[in-house]
Amino acid sequence: MIKFIRISGKILASILLFAIFVLSLFSISPIYRFEGPSPFHGDKIYNPYAGLDTAVGWKRACLHTHTKVDKGINECPYYPDVVYSDYMSYGYEILGFSNHQALTPHPVDPSLYIAIYEHGYNLFKFHLNAFGVEKVEKFDHILPILLSQKQFMIDRLADDGDFVQFNHPNRTLTVNRRVMEHLSGYRLIEGDSGFGEWDNGEGTALNHWDEALSAGRYAHNNINDDNHNSKDHGAIARRCSWINTPTPYWEDVREQLLKGNFYTTRVPDFGNGDTAAKHAGNLSLPKIEDIGMRGDTVYMSLSAPARAIRVISQNGVAVDSTFNSSTIEYVMAPEDPYVRMTAWYEDGTTVYTNAFARYSEGDSPYRDFAHPVRWGMTVIWNLMLLAAAAGCIYCGILMFRRQRR
Repeated sequence: MIKFIRISGKILASILLFAIFVLSLFSISPIYRFEGPSPFHGDKIYNPYAGLDTAVGWKRACLHTHTKVDKGINECPYYPDVVYSDYMSYGYEILGFSNHQALTPHPVDPSLYIAIYEHGYNLFKFHLNAFGVEKVEKFDHILPILLSQKQFMIDRLADDGDFVQFNHPNRTLTVNRRVMEHLSGYRLIEGDSGFGEWDNGEGTALNHWDEALSAGRYAHNNINDDNHNSKDHGAIARRCSWINTPTPYWEDVREQLLKGNFYTTRVPDFGNGDTAAKHAGNLSLPKIEDIGMRGDTVYMSLSAPARAIRVISQNGVAVDSTFNSSTIEYVMAPEDPYVRMTAWYEDGTTVYTNAFARYSEGDSPYRDFAHPVRWGMTVIWNLMLLAAAAGCIYCGILMFRRQRR
């Protein structure tokens, strides 16, 4: 019995040492000095829909969904051809396969391929969609507790490809207002990213996106299904974007995503298990017919009256509302750093626009905020990690020697 306890103790100690060793190595990061909140300001107002072409119309897209893959982390029982067919039946025209740590070829037409994957295998679910990349970044922080660790991964992935999307911040541990006020470098964010309706509508507030916008971190809201089973009636066709792009090819899609020339929709689970009713509901969703600016006036018209349309500004505060209407206009006041609009429908359909924001320099309010490395803290932090890893090796050697004796 005593021998069994000793052997069990050594096994547990070995597992613990190995875990600390791996955790130490996968926590290495620069330590940055961050700029605080800096609300949008300036005499110019950015209109993400300045290039809207109503003749082209909107193409329905999902740029975050999963499939079965032969290499990578499988979180879906169906291969890309099945998932693609399922999405096309709901009126989608653009589909990006963002499998974890794996680039996925297009199953039907290689010209429709979007080089995208979801990065992150950490325990806090701090995940990023990397767009326009040629390879998968294998490094990640297992416990990305520090703000600097999160920023390091955003920078690393942004340098590898076209741009980065901040996935499901409302389902990511350690993400709070301070995080949203200081992180930068991502171009898209999944503001509403609940599965189904588990949040009872709370996700429609888009709190984390407003926290970022209020701090001067400009990004476009790109909500997606994050689907893990395309045959799950309640999980498919629930979040989507409508992109004003002339073609479904990445060159055109990328341009409009960066401009913000798209809007997003939260879709109810039509039919409650009745597939025919779900298809019918998805093919008759209310849409934005026109949106833009005249002078300082933001306007939007919808294809069907909404129960409520709200204009939302700094700190997520509604500055104007209209009810049972398909149109709204709002004159941006000098004290409005940004405004965005949300339309709610009785059946649960919710339409979100991207943000109109003030700026003074450049072509848009987007800024890469400086975050210089704090070299002293960086050296101390990483030496501590290396010391912990070396300590684990030393303890392991001592245990092995005693065992041989």
